[in-house]
Amino acid sequence: MSDIFVNCRIETERLILRPYAIGDAPALQRIASDPQVLQYLPDDPLSIEEVKNIIAWSIGCHKKNTKEKLYKLNLTMLDKKTNELIGWCGLGPADWDLEQIEIYYAVAPERWRQGLTSEATLALRDYAFDIIELKNLVGITMSDNIASNKVLQKLGMSYQGTLDRAPKDCDPYFLGQNLYVLANTGNRQDALYREENESPL
Repeated sequence: MSDIFVNCRIETERLILRPYAIGDAPALQRIASDPQVLQYLPDDPLSIEEVKNIIAWSIGCHKKNTKEKLYKLNLTMLDKKTNELIGWCGLGPADWDLEQIEIYYAVAPERWRQGLTSEATLALRDYAFDIIELKNLVGITMSDNIASNKVLQKLGMSYQGTLDRAPKDCDPYFLGQNLYVLANTGNRQDALYREENESPL
């Protein structure tokens, strides 16, 4: 069963999504330490060793994952034309509710406003529902991060208000953020967006 995680490969028109590998560390570290990216994440800049540890941990999670128990699925976004690592996306238990599976993403600032985040997350949503057979997905983002809100809306997610409670051991960073939910109904027509509403991400 772990094959759908360890050997996960998702192709879109412009991207390849595949699991983290140790050789990805320098590119991931550069993006994860960019101030423009960090303004929307609860993280501090990471050292190259910290990134390597996260990659090793992610590889272990991919081997343990099953359809019934998802620990983490961390995927790199690769530009198909250049093979450049331009970001990441993934699925994993939500920090504020471990029973829910969150979809998350980040892209290098120089690749913002090209529709790449939406392209990646739409493909990942379909993989989550059709291959992993998840029943629901959740997403969370800052209210002032307009582009990220549009990414979640384009996935067909429904706005649930702001997160007003979380476990004591959860990072308070998430409180007050916009919460979205999407059920796997098999009908994703509502996820279609008119071109003029396309997210810059």
